[in-house]
Amino acid sequence: MITETTSLKELKTYPAIKEIWPYLIYNNAGDGAGNLKDDSWTLSDINQKNPTWSAKDMAYGLNTILDLANEQKPFLYSVYDEKEVAEDPGKAYVKLMFFPAKERKEDAKTAILAAGGGYGGVCSMGEAFPVAAKMRELGIDVFCLNYRVAGKGTLFPKPMEDLAAAYAFLKKSEKELGICMKDYAVGGFSAGGHLAACWGTKELGYRKYGYEKPKALLLDYPLINIWRTMKAFPIPIKTMMLVRLFGMKFSEKKCKPYDVDLAVDEGYPATYMIQAENDTVVPIWNSREFAEKLESLGVPHEYELVAAGGHGYGLGTDTPAEGWVERALDFWRRS
Repeated sequence: MITETTSLKELKTYPAIKEIWPYLIYNNAGDGAGNLKDDSWTLSDINQKNPTWSAKDMAYGLNTILDLANEQKPFLYSVYDEKEVAEDPGKAYVKLMFFPAKERKEDAKTAILAAGGGYGGVCSMGEAFPVAAKMRELGIDVFCLNYRVAGKGTLFPKPMEDLAAAYAFLKKSEKELGICMKDYAVGGFSAGGHLAACWGTKELGYRKYGYEKPKALLLDYPLINIWRTMKAFPIPIKTMMLVRLFGMKFSEKKCKPYDVDLAVDEGYPATYMIQAENDTVVPIWNSREFAEKLESLGVPHEYELVAAGGHGYGLGTDTPAEGWVERALDFWRRS
């Protein structure tokens, strides 16, 4: 059993964890939690260095993966086929990790979750895995998406293409996986929240591909407007980030389709959104002003601004955000 005192070295002794090692905290180096540098670090050590990543919640998510392995449940799925990977090797790392509903109900729903990481990583171990484990207990089939992140060349719109490919894969595989994509939801955290939010837009999301509209978007401390957010950063950091996303010739015009508050319209899906007042990474005006925009367009939404929790809290255990998953699922069912 994985506990808060389990080290990274010990984690590697579990075959089910070793198989998904690159996707615990994904980056282009493919070293997973190895980018935390020291194999002797425990989950509690990681929690100390990243205070919003609960060691208890990380252990909970990882133990759920072990439970699924013990039940011999398939977990890791490739989104792209061999031909697509041959054309773009980066697609080899685009994966879906399946947390099937613990007790499937007749109206079982499916969610796709995208962890954050500033589009330079995908931090599933701290965010998506614990939330997926909780949703699984609440009767939801959940897929955590590992999408492409910044490296060589321009990143956008690759993550958006990966989300579209993930939806297509799941829709095609409904019978094989025993899932139902009717009334599905897409959720995300931070940059993953931006990715999920883009799925609702006309130019980058479900309508671009002719796919079914999600029943709900579930956005946890999401980045909404990239250009305005980056403008507040020191020039070297702002330039580095914008070059990674849009290339050397970045501009406000290139960024505009990805500024979700500017791209939203009446066809946008119902949206649940939560953020902490003491978030020091994504300014809270992102979520607050987006909620106001949804209100003005008549888009069903629910917005929670909790007193504390910081940025990256995942499940939000022992913070004012705790219980947000249940509230989000209730919103989804009512939408």
